[in-house]
Amino acid sequence: MIFSRDDGTMVDKHGTETDRPLLYLPGLDGTGRLLFRQTDLNRSYRVLCQSYTQDRKTTYEELAEKAASRLVDEGINRPAVIVAESFGGAVGMTLALLHPEKIERLVLVNTFAWYPRRLLIRLATVVGALTRSKPSPAFTRRFRAPFFFSPDIDRDVRRHFWEQTADVPVRAFWRRACMIAKLDLRPRLAEIQTPTLVLVSPNDRVVPSKSGRELAAQLPHAELVEIPSRHAALVHPSVNLAELLDR
Repeated sequence: MIFSRDDGTMVDKHGTETDRPLLYLPGLDGTGRLLFRQTDLNRSYRVLCQSYTQDRKTTYEELAEKAASRLVDEGINRPAVIVAESFGGAVGMTLALLHPEKIERLVLVNTFAWYPRRLLIRLATVVGALTRSKPSPAFTRRFRAPFFFSPDIDRDVRRHFWEQTADVPVRAFWRRACMIAKLDLRPRLAEIQTPTLVLVSPNDRVVPSKSGRELAAQLPHAELVEIPSRHAALVHPSVNLAELLDR
């Protein structure tokens, strides 16, 4: 059962708040559709999933401001938990720099303040410039899967993951790769006073795990959790954000 406190806060029978806002900032896909395995969050949070524009250039600052505006538009007048994955990590950290009052806690998942594989990201920007504004062909999934998925993620979850991102044009990935190539938030990490949970996968093949460890070391109020989940941590059966946040 759900009860209301005198201050209007909704709680369950254990006294846990059920309407705390949580905003998900997605990775390179930009869809906001890849939180589907984290259903336990809905028991304690009002979950919102942000998306990014897919058809034009943007900046981390613009995406952070849109996230702030989303909270206002939803009528949320209290700090929110921000879950920021991969590319979205820099959006979340930029939001923490621009609007710290809007964040209760920051959760950074397999992300970075500066992407260390410089040759790879430069290659992505060069090759991506030659692509069309069409989604990636389905046959490329077999080559991309080992980078994203741990072997213990079942086929149905993988299929649903690909279905949720199947309409993203390759050109949108390229635009965001160009943003990563220019990103360096390392000099400003000490300014982020928001309590932060940094989730790192030691076997991540997309973002080196040392990037997350460096975040945890340089952010003033950070806790590091390591779970071997490859890059797509939020669809891995061992990753339960609701339990991590409760803990």
